[in-house]
Amino acid sequence: QTGREPLVKMLCHKGAVSELAVDRGGRYMATAGRDGTLKVWDIRTFRPVHGYRTPRPVHAIDVSDRGMLAAAHGGTVQIYKDGLTAYARTPYMTHRIPGAEISSVRFVPFEDVLGVGHSKGYCSMLVPGAGEPNFDAFEANPFETKKQRRESEVVALLEKLPAESIMLEPERINTVDRDQKERQREIAADRAARIAEIKANKKAKRKTRGRSKASKRAAKKESNIIDEKRQKRAAQLERQRENAQAKAARAKGIAPPVQKWSPLDRFKSPGAQPGA
Repeated sequence: QTGREPLVKMLCHKGAVSELAVDRGGRYMATAGRDGTLKVWDIRTFRPVHGYRTPRPVHAIDVSDRGMLAAAHGGTVQIYKDGLTAYARTPYMTHRIPGAEISSVRFVPFEDVLGVGHSKGYCSMLVPGAGEPNFDAFEANPFETKKQRRESEVVALLEKLPAESIMLEPERINTVDRDQKERQREIAADRAARIAEIKANKKAKRKTRGRSKASKRAAKKESNIIDEKRQKRAAQLERQRENAQAKAARAKGIAPPVQKWSPLDRFKSPGAQPGA
Protein backbone atom coordinates (compact mmCIF):
# COMPACT_ATOMS: atom_id res chain seq x y z
CA GLN A 1 0.00 0.00 0.00
CA THR A 2 1.42 3.37 -1.03
CA GLY A 3 0.80 6.73 0.56
CA ARG A 4 1.80 10.32 0.14
CA GLU A 5 3.08 10.71 3.68
CA PRO A 6 6.14 8.77 4.92
CA LEU A 7 5.61 6.14 7.58
CA VAL A 8 8.42 7.41 9.82
CA LYS A 9 10.49 10.61 9.95
CA MET A 10 13.80 10.38 11.80
CA LEU A 11 16.29 13.10 12.68
CA CYS A 12 19.49 11.08 12.38
CA HIS A 13 22.25 13.71 12.14
CA LYS A 14 22.87 17.37 12.75
CA GLY A 15 23.95 17.71 9.12
CA ALA A 16 22.85 16.18 5.83
CA VAL A 17 22.68 12.38 5.52
CA SER A 18 25.27 11.22 3.00
CA GLU A 19 24.67 7.44 2.98
CA LEU A 20 22.63 4.70 4.65
CA ALA A 21 22.52 0.89 4.60
CA VAL A 22 20.22 -1.78 6.06
CA ASP A 23 21.25 -5.28 7.06
CA ARG A 24 19.78 -8.33 5.34
CA GLY A 25 17.42 -9.11 8.22
CA GLY A 26 15.94 -5.62 8.18
CA ARG A 27 16.56 -4.99 11.90
CA TYR A 28 19.40 -2.49 11.89
CA MET A 29 20.15 0.58 9.79
CA ALA A 30 23.45 2.44 9.55
CA THR A 31 23.51 6.13 8.55
CA ALA A 32 26.37 8.49 7.78
CA GLY A 33 26.15 12.28 8.00
CA ARG A 34 28.12 15.29 6.95
CA ASP A 35 28.76 16.04 10.61
CA GLY A 36 31.41 13.28 10.70
CA THR A 37 29.37 10.69 12.61
CA LEU A 38 28.30 7.15 11.80
CA LYS A 39 25.24 5.89 13.69
CA VAL A 40 23.47 2.54 14.01
CA TRP A 41 19.69 2.49 14.50
CA ASP A 42 17.23 -0.18 15.58
CA ILE A 43 14.47 -0.08 12.96
CA ARG A 44 12.04 -1.89 15.28
CA THR A 45 12.11 0.91 17.86
CA PHE A 46 13.54 3.75 15.70
CA ARG A 47 16.12 4.46 18.39
CA PRO A 48 19.93 4.78 18.10
CA VAL A 49 22.01 1.81 19.27
CA HIS A 50 25.46 3.43 19.21
CA GLY A 51 27.58 5.71 17.02
CA TYR A 52 31.12 6.22 15.74
CA ARG A 53 33.19 9.34 15.15
CA THR A 54 35.20 9.28 11.89
CA PRO A 55 38.12 11.53 10.86
CA ARG A 56 36.23 12.64 7.75
CA PRO A 57 32.54 12.44 6.74
CA VAL A 58 31.63 8.97 5.52
CA HIS A 59 30.18 8.87 2.02
CA ALA A 60 29.93 5.09 1.39
CA ILE A 61 28.76 2.33 3.76
CA ASP A 62 27.58 -1.27 3.42
CA VAL A 63 26.58 -4.18 5.67
CA SER A 64 27.72 -7.77 5.08
CA ASP A 65 25.71 -10.98 5.51
CA ARG A 66 27.06 -11.51 9.03
CA GLY A 67 26.70 -7.94 10.25
CA MET A 68 30.08 -6.40 9.43
CA LEU A 69 29.94 -2.68 8.76
CA ALA A 70 32.17 -1.13 6.07
CA ALA A 71 32.57 2.65 5.97
CA ALA A 72 34.64 4.67 3.51
CA HIS A 73 35.84 8.23 3.93
CA GLY A 74 38.37 9.83 1.60
CA GLY A 75 40.78 7.10 0.51
CA THR A 76 40.30 4.87 3.58
CA VAL A 77 37.96 1.93 4.20
CA GLN A 78 37.25 0.87 7.78
CA ILE A 79 35.46 -2.38 8.65
CA TYR A 80 33.83 -2.92 12.03
CA LYS A 81 33.21 -6.49 13.15
CA ASP A 82 29.78 -6.90 14.78
CA GLY A 83 29.46 -3.16 14.39
CA LEU A 84 25.66 -3.28 14.38
CA THR A 85 24.84 -5.19 17.55
CA ALA A 86 27.76 -4.00 19.70
CA TYR A 87 30.04 -1.02 19.86
CA ALA A 88 33.48 -1.69 18.35
CA ARG A 89 36.28 0.33 19.94
CA THR A 90 38.70 -0.17 17.04
CA PRO A 91 38.13 -1.16 13.40
CA TYR A 92 38.45 -4.84 12.51
CA MET A 93 40.30 -3.97 9.29
CA THR A 94 41.56 -0.80 7.62
CA HIS A 95 42.52 -0.41 3.96
CA ARG A 96 44.00 2.74 2.42
CA ILE A 97 44.25 3.70 -1.25
CA PRO A 98 46.77 6.56 -1.54
CA GLY A 99 45.84 9.39 -3.86
CA ALA A 100 42.31 8.10 -4.54
CA GLU A 101 38.82 9.07 -3.46
CA ILE A 102 36.56 6.11 -2.64
CA SER A 103 33.06 6.42 -4.08
CA SER A 104 31.34 3.11 -3.13
CA VAL A 105 31.83 -0.12 -1.17
CA ARG A 106 29.83 -3.34 -1.55
CA PHE A 107 30.12 -6.76 0.08
CA VAL A 108 29.80 -9.78 -2.23
CA PRO A 109 26.83 -11.91 -1.09
CA PHE A 110 27.87 -15.21 0.56
CA GLU A 111 31.56 -14.38 -0.01
CA ASP A 112 34.33 -12.91 2.16
CA VAL A 113 35.06 -10.20 -0.41
CA LEU A 114 34.51 -6.45 -0.33
CA GLY A 115 34.48 -4.48 -3.59
CA VAL A 116 35.77 -0.92 -3.50
CA GLY A 117 35.17 1.62 -6.27
CA HIS A 118 37.40 4.69 -6.29
CA SER A 119 38.56 7.50 -8.56
CA LYS A 120 41.38 5.36 -10.00
CA GLY A 121 39.23 2.33 -10.77
CA TYR A 122 38.21 -0.70 -8.75
CA CYS A 123 39.81 -3.06 -6.25
CA SER A 124 38.69 -5.84 -3.94
CA MET A 125 39.83 -6.90 -0.50
CA LEU A 126 39.49 -10.11 1.47
CA VAL A 127 37.44 -9.80 4.67
CA PRO A 128 37.43 -13.07 6.64
CA GLY A 129 34.06 -13.85 8.20
CA ALA A 130 32.02 -11.38 6.13
CA GLY A 131 30.03 -13.90 4.07
CA GLU A 132 27.40 -16.33 5.28
CA PRO A 133 28.78 -19.90 4.85
CA ASN A 134 25.56 -21.72 5.83
CA PHE A 135 22.81 -20.03 3.88
CA ASP A 136 19.10 -20.84 3.99
CA ALA A 137 17.90 -21.59 0.47
CA PHE A 138 14.32 -20.65 1.40
CA GLU A 139 15.44 -17.24 2.64
CA ALA A 140 18.20 -16.31 0.21
CA ASN A 141 19.37 -18.81 -2.40
CA PRO A 142 22.47 -17.78 -4.40
CA PHE A 143 21.77 -20.54 -6.95
CA GLU A 144 18.09 -19.80 -7.52
CA THR A 145 16.71 -20.05 -11.03
CA LYS A 146 14.62 -17.51 -12.88
CA LYS A 147 11.41 -19.33 -11.94
CA GLN A 148 12.35 -19.48 -8.24
CA ARG A 149 13.24 -15.78 -8.21
CA ARG A 150 9.88 -14.92 -9.78
CA GLU A 151 8.01 -17.03 -7.22
CA SER A 152 9.95 -15.47 -4.32
CA GLU A 153 8.99 -12.00 -5.55
CA VAL A 154 5.31 -13.00 -5.58
CA VAL A 155 5.59 -14.44 -2.06
CA ALA A 156 7.30 -11.26 -0.84
CA LEU A 157 4.48 -9.15 -2.28
CA LEU A 158 1.84 -11.37 -0.66
CA GLU A 159 3.57 -11.07 2.72
CA LYS A 160 3.09 -7.30 2.57
CA LEU A 161 -0.70 -7.73 2.65
CA PRO A 162 -2.26 -7.19 6.08
CA ALA A 163 -3.36 -10.39 7.78
CA GLU A 164 -6.89 -9.10 8.28
CA SER A 165 -7.29 -8.63 4.53
CA ILE A 166 -6.72 -12.36 3.87
CA MET A 167 -9.89 -14.21 4.88
CA LEU A 168 -12.70 -16.36 3.55
CA GLU A 169 -16.05 -14.92 2.67
CA PRO A 170 -18.22 -15.82 5.68
CA GLU A 171 -21.40 -16.07 3.62
CA ARG A 172 -19.95 -18.89 1.46
CA ILE A 173 -18.77 -21.10 4.33
CA ASN A 174 -20.81 -24.34 4.78
CA THR A 175 -22.68 -23.70 1.53
CA VAL A 176 -22.89 -25.68 -1.70
CA ASP A 177 -22.35 -24.08 -5.06
CA ARG A 178 -25.48 -25.08 -7.00
CA ASP A 179 -24.52 -23.40 -10.26
CA GLN A 180 -22.34 -26.30 -11.40
CA LYS A 181 -24.27 -26.83 -14.64
CA GLU A 182 -23.92 -23.18 -15.59
CA ARG A 183 -20.19 -23.38 -14.88
CA GLN A 184 -19.86 -26.53 -16.97
CA ARG A 185 -21.65 -24.86 -19.87
CA GLU A 186 -19.24 -21.92 -19.67
CA ILE A 187 -16.25 -24.26 -19.66
CA ALA A 188 -17.65 -26.20 -22.67
CA ALA A 189 -18.29 -22.95 -24.56
CA ASP A 190 -14.75 -21.72 -23.87
CA ARG A 191 -13.32 -25.05 -25.01
CA ALA A 192 -15.37 -24.97 -28.22
CA ALA A 193 -14.26 -21.39 -28.90
CA ARG A 194 -10.61 -22.35 -28.44
CA ILE A 195 -10.97 -25.38 -30.73
CA ALA A 196 -12.66 -23.25 -33.39
CA GLU A 197 -9.90 -20.66 -33.17
CA ILE A 198 -7.22 -23.35 -33.50
CA LYS A 199 -8.95 -24.85 -36.53
CA ALA A 200 -9.31 -21.41 -38.13
CA ASN A 201 -5.60 -20.67 -37.68
CA LYS A 202 -4.52 -24.13 -38.77
CA LYS A 203 -2.92 -24.24 -42.20
CA ALA A 204 -4.15 -26.89 -44.61
CA LYS A 205 -1.53 -29.47 -45.48
CA ARG A 206 -0.78 -30.03 -49.14
CA LYS A 207 -1.33 -33.70 -49.78
CA THR A 208 0.27 -35.22 -52.90
CA ARG A 209 -1.49 -37.98 -54.78
CA GLY A 210 -0.71 -40.06 -57.86
CA ARG A 211 2.51 -39.19 -59.64
CA SER A 212 3.62 -36.68 -57.02
CA LYS A 213 3.61 -39.13 -54.11
CA ALA A 214 6.91 -39.68 -52.38
CA SER A 215 6.98 -43.39 -53.18
CA LYS A 216 6.36 -42.67 -56.86
CA ARG A 217 9.15 -40.12 -56.96
CA ALA A 218 11.56 -42.57 -55.29
CA ALA A 219 10.62 -45.36 -57.74
CA LYS A 220 11.11 -42.99 -60.67
CA LYS A 221 14.57 -42.07 -59.45
CA GLU A 222 15.51 -45.75 -59.06
CA SER A 223 14.28 -46.54 -62.60
CA ASN A 224 16.81 -44.12 -64.05
CA ILE A 225 19.72 -45.97 -62.46
CA ILE A 226 21.25 -48.64 -64.75
CA ASP A 227 23.29 -51.25 -62.89
CA GLU A 228 24.68 -54.70 -63.76
CA LYS A 229 21.65 -56.54 -62.44
CA ARG A 230 19.30 -54.44 -64.51
CA GLN A 231 21.40 -55.02 -67.67
CA LYS A 232 21.36 -58.81 -67.15
CA ARG A 233 17.61 -58.75 -66.69
CA ALA A 234 17.16 -56.69 -69.89
CA ALA A 235 19.32 -59.18 -71.88
CA GLN A 236 17.32 -62.09 -70.48
CA LEU A 237 14.03 -60.49 -71.52
CA GLU A 238 15.41 -59.80 -74.97
CA ARG A 239 16.41 -63.47 -75.45
CA GLN A 240 13.02 -64.63 -74.24
CA ARG A 241 11.31 -62.32 -76.70
CA GLU A 242 13.49 -63.58 -79.57
CA ASN A 243 12.83 -67.22 -78.66
CA ALA A 244 9.10 -66.57 -78.55
CA GLN A 245 9.18 -64.91 -81.98
CA ALA A 246 11.19 -67.83 -83.45
CA LYS A 247 8.80 -70.37 -81.99
CA ALA A 248 5.80 -68.53 -83.41
CA ALA A 249 7.49 -68.40 -86.85
CA ARG A 250 8.20 -72.15 -86.84
CA ALA A 251 4.60 -72.86 -85.93
CA LYS A 252 3.45 -70.88 -88.97
CA GLY A 253 6.03 -72.59 -91.25
CA ILE A 254 8.06 -69.44 -91.72
CA ALA A 255 11.82 -69.94 -91.76
CA PRO A 256 13.63 -67.81 -89.21
CA PRO A 257 15.72 -64.97 -90.60
CA VAL A 258 19.36 -65.80 -91.24
CA GLN A 259 21.71 -63.68 -89.22
CA LYS A 260 24.45 -61.94 -91.12
CA TRP A 261 28.05 -62.90 -90.48
CA SER A 262 30.35 -60.34 -88.94
CA PRO A 263 34.13 -60.57 -88.67
CA LEU A 264 33.79 -59.93 -84.96
CA ASP A 265 31.69 -63.06 -84.53
CA ARG A 266 34.85 -65.21 -84.50
CA PHE A 267 35.54 -63.92 -81.00
CA LYS A 268 32.17 -65.11 -79.70
CA SER A 269 31.54 -68.45 -78.07
CA PRO A 270 30.52 -71.27 -80.46
CA GLY A 271 26.94 -71.32 -79.28
CA ALA A 272 26.52 -67.56 -79.87
CA GLN A 273 27.90 -67.48 -83.45
CA PRO A 274 25.42 -67.15 -86.37
CA GLY A 275 24.38 -70.47 -87.87
CA ALA A 276 25.66 -72.42 -84.90
